[in-house]
Order: sequence, then C-alpha cells, then structure tokens
Amino acid sequence: MNTRQVFNLLLIYRWLSLIPAVLSLAVSISLVPAADALLAAASVNLLITLLPNSLNSAVRARPWLLSLDLLLCALLAGLTGGWSTPYYLYAFSPLLAAALFFELKGAWLAASAMAALFVGAGVVSGGPAQNWQQLVAQVVGFFLIAGTFGYASSLLTRLQKSHTELDRVHRDLQVIHELILSLQSAADVTEVEERVLTAVTRDLGYPRAFVALVDQNEGVITSWQGQGRDGQPALGAEQRHVVRLAVTSGSGPLAEALRDNRARLSVKAVPTSDIWVDQHLGAGPYHLFPMVLREHPVGVLLVDASEEDNPGRLRSLEAIASQAAVAVGTTMLCIDRAQRLAVQDERIRFASEIHDTVSQSLFGLAYSLDACVKLLPEQAETVKVELADLRRLAENTRSELRQSILNIWPSELTAEQFARDLRRFATDACRSNPMALSIDVRGDFGRVPAGARRSLYRIAQEALTNIVRHAGASQAQVCLDVSQVEALLAVRDNGQGFEPEMALAREINRERFGLRGIQERAASLGGTCEFVSGPGAGSSVLVSVPLPALPDSRGS
Repeated sequence: MNTRQVFNLLLIYRWLSLIPAVLSLAVSISLVPAADALLAAASVNLLITLLPNSLNSAVRARPWLLSLDLLLCALLAGLTGGWSTPYYLYAFSPLLAAALFFELKGAWLAASAMAALFVGAGVVSGGPAQNWQQLVAQVVGFFLIAGTFGYASSLLTRLQKSHTELDRVHRDLQVIHELILSLQSAADVTEVEERVLTAVTRDLGYPRAFVALVDQNEGVITSWQGQGRDGQPALGAEQRHVVRLAVTSGSGPLAEALRDNRARLSVKAVPTSDIWVDQHLGAGPYHLFPMVLREHPVGVLLVDASEEDNPGRLRSLEAIASQAAVAVGTTMLCIDRAQRLAVQDERIRFASEIHDTVSQSLFGLAYSLDACVKLLPEQAETVKVELADLRRLAENTRSELRQSILNIWPSELTAEQFARDLRRFATDACRSNPMALSIDVRGDFGRVPAGARRSLYRIAQEALTNIVRHAGASQAQVCLDVSQVEALLAVRDNGQGFEPEMALAREINRERFGLRGIQERAASLGGTCEFVSGPGAGSSVLVSVPLPALPDSRGS
C-alpha cells in the first residue's frame, strides 16, 4: 500500500467533511462557538496540508498521536451541539487513518475511543435535543466504518505480502533455472562450485556460502570453496582448500547430513576436526544441505543462516543443492569416462606408432639380413657394406622407438623434411628390392596443422610399407597437394594390386594396423580414405583431410 497516496486521500476527506459545518454556520444562531470550531478544524487541516510528509512519518512511527485528533473531534462535537454536531463526518478522519495505517486492530481501538469521547461530549454539552436512538446509530457507524476499512486494509496488506512472496518465489525459480542452464556448460567441478556459490550469495542474497566435495574413494570431504555476498572468497586468501575431513560417525553435523541425506537447518556451530575450516566457518549458524546423487554423496552446501529466512527460501536452497549434486556427479562421471577413453586412445595410438615405426624398420632389417645371409661367403665385402647400413638403420629404429615412448615429435615438420624422411624410409625398406620413388609436395604446407602433418606422414609411411611387402612394384609415387580447404595425399604404385574389400576384411584382427590404421588416422582428422586397386592394376591410396578456414581479412 502506498501510504503517501492514502495520506493524501485522507487529507482530501478532512476538507470535504467540513462542508456540513460550513452550511451549519450559515444558519447558526450562535455564531461565535460555530465559527471558533470551524476555524480550529480548518487550522488543523491547513497544518496537515502544509506538513504532509512530516506528519505522515510521525503518525506511522507514533500511533498515539491519533489520540490528539480524536480529542479534537470530541471537542468540536461538544462545542457544536453534542450528538447533533455537524462535525460527525469529520470525526471519521482519525478512524479512517487508524484503519488504513494500522489495519483492523487499530480501527477497533480508534472506534472504541471515538465512541467513548463522542458520548462524553454529548453528555457534557447537555441540551433538550439529545436523541439516544441517534447516538446508537452514530456509535454503530463509528465501528462499522472503521471495521470495514480496517478489514479491507488487512486484506490489502496480506495480498501485498502474498504478491511480494510470489515475486520472491518467481525470482528464486528464475535463479534456479538460470543456474541449471549455466551448470550444463560448466567445464569442470570447480566451475560448478563457483556458479552454485554465486547463485546462493549474489542472486539469493545470502551473506556467505561454502561448498565442499566428497571423495567417495577415500570417504573424505575435500575441495572446499567459499564466497561472500560481495563475490570475494570466503576462505581468506585461498580460493580453494583441500582440507580432508573423514565422513564417519561422530565427525559432526556435516558428516551426519551426508550420512542420512537430510538437511540440517540453523546449526549453531559446524565443528570439524580441522582448525583452519573451523576458523573460517566461524560460530554459525548455518543451513547444511547434502548434495546426493543416486544415494551417493557428492558434496555438501553450507549457507550462512544469520539473517531471517522463510520456508520458501529454504526450498530454493534445497533445489540448488539438488541441481549442484546432479552437475557435480555428472561432471565427475564425464571426467572419469574421458580419462578412461584417453587411456584407451593412447594405447591404440602407441600400438599404431610402434607398428608404423619400429615394426616397419624391423621388417627392413630382417629383409636385408636375409639377403646378407644369401650373399655370404662369396660376397663378404658387399655384406660388410650392407651391415654398416643396417647398423645405421638399427640406430634409427632405436631413436624412433624412443620417440614413440616419449611421444616426441619435431615441433616443425617442413615440406622438405616430409619428403626427405619418406625417401630415406623407402630407401631403407627397399634395400633388397630397389624401387623408383617420386615424392611431390605442392601448395602451402604450413597450412596443415602439426598433428595432421604427423598423421599424413604415418599414412604415407604405412602405404609405402604395404607396397614394399605386397605389391612387387617397380615404381611408386607420393603426392601431397595442399589447397585452401583440404590436404590431399595420394600414394600410387604399378604393382600387382589387390581387392580392397577382401584385404580390409582380413584386417579385422586387432593385431594388424595396416589399411585399417590408415582409415582410422584419416577419420581422426575428420577426413576420408579411399583404396583404389584391382588384380594386376596397381593400387592407389587417396586420403583427404579438411583444413581450418583462413581468417577473414575483411574484418580487420
């Protein structure tokens, strides 16, 4: 209710209620008392008109001031005819003020006081014109009007409180909705904690809040994080603390809330086994909300309960704790799954790396050593030279194995290195059966990301290995063409060819990484792979890898 507008309406009523007194003065035989009464009433109205804000605040702060207005009305009635006074309507002014400002209770008190004073004024004024029936009607009018307006004022106040509560509930629901949306995009558990704390302190307005997570493997509460209403960390200079508290019986209300999955409201103190935590939490009180996902505790939310609260706000906090539990649990599950997939992918990558490097180099060594055995003892000098080369190949194999183990790769693989290393690899692999090889790199090789360069090199290396092992080719060609949108690798030979479908079907065995390894490397880059071949028609391996878009220079 707008008290300023109500006060103005009451002021207008006070002026209009003087109309019967003015008319009575016009026909009055005794002008002096009637004029004095009208002058007094008009003077009070004028004072209220000139000082509305001050008098409004004074009456709201000190309700007893209305008794002065009641006495004024009784005095006017006593001076102007008692129960037949023309100031009867004027006497309703303090009653209406009491009803509208102080609701039903104030209305009954003011009406009772006005009735007593009005009866007394009539008795004091005396005179033969007193009518008891008129008096009863007038007194009933005081209670009827005051009670009606007092009840209406009470209803309006309750409606206003209900509307305020609905607004608060709506804001809380909006906070929870926005929190749910933001938690869906949280990158890690720490970000989930931060967003929950922000929702509780900044959006819901609580002084402080803390979140701690549960390490289910070790059964401890850890990863503490706190925030104040101003957005500053509530754990001193620390943004996050890794104090570890056991979730066991006898470990205080925190552990109890987690163990029985029940909130603890207005806990006077939250004693723990750690001095640092106790120091920053203080004496409380706190609301404790367990964060549980599928009967598994994932954390706990502590909210400062030092300010007055209501059941609606507590339900909002419970909803936030529930959503936080889902977000934390889901994030932890995703992290665990990602870690397991990363381990699996790393195993596959390492196996592929070993196959593409060490396995192929050992194949070349074995092939060349077999040739040396056949040359002995007739061509010992030739074998001696060949063994020197094989020693160099063995050293290279050792280096490649070390690179695979340490996952080391040159930070910059240039087009020249790409062609030179492939040519050296082919020369070592084809030592016993030389093959004409041409390597051509076209376009801007620098546009190819470092990871894609390595994968394309491994694909070309695997394709050349297959040519040496199976094709019986005399010629091979490697061409890498880099355009604005893609990198196209083509490895061709003039060998005996093969049936791609049959060859891929044979490679279901997980120990083989040849053609399927090429396909998987291409797919990991978002590209495509095609094998074109047929019996006696040679073969082609075609790999297309998309490249990142060029920056738009028009925007600069």
